[in-house]
Amino acid sequence: MTDEVAKRPDILKQLENILSIQEKISDYVHQRLCISCGDTEDEAWTERRKDAFKNVRGLIDKYAFSRNLPRDDLGILAQAIVSHLLDIQHTFFRVLVMIDIVRGESFNEIFMDSMTTISNKVHEQMKELTTMVRQRAENSDDAAQTLESIIRLEREIDEDNIVICRQISVATGGDSDFVCYMMRKIVAELEHISDYAKEGAEIIAEI
Repeated sequence: MTDEVAKRPDILKQLENILSIQEKISDYVHQRLCISCGDTEDEAWTERRKDAFKNVRGLIDKYAFSRNLPRDDLGILAQAIVSHLLDIQHTFFRVLVMIDIVRGESFNEIFMDSMTTISNKVHEQMKELTTMVRQRAENSDDAAQTLESIIRLEREIDEDNIVICRQISVATGGDSDFVCYMMRKIVAELEHISDYAKEGAEIIAEI
């Protein structure tokens, strides 16, 4: 981008560029969590893992457009969205690191089902958020329906997190070993991503 003040179409396009990569990262996370942690990693996942970390690092430069944000209400809204996208990016990075930490460990199958349900819904949220930015750029009325979908997914993820925490407590009798602790952390971070996505979507609806 040049040093000219960014207009609404420019801002939405840059947000879409960031979100399209975050959507890929969310898919990497979901695909990895779909593999039982005790399973042997194949070469395909090893390459996807490299791509995931590369994409996280590569996102940094894409926020450079922020220096061209207008000094008005549009700029304030855009800055708020950028803040949420940075939160999403950093949280995905933490999740990727935690997945590395538990590599080779085994989770109870019922835990894995619950966790992959949440990771799938987070991935759906990220796809919807990318779609919503595109719809707002086109001034499409469909953006309102997409926002409702993002908010619905956020509520479902909250409920799923409550369920999985109860499952852990029942299965472990209240005791939590390292693997259960890490699983709780991964689920909690995925829930945070869901919250950031919903909050970002609500602001995008105002642009």
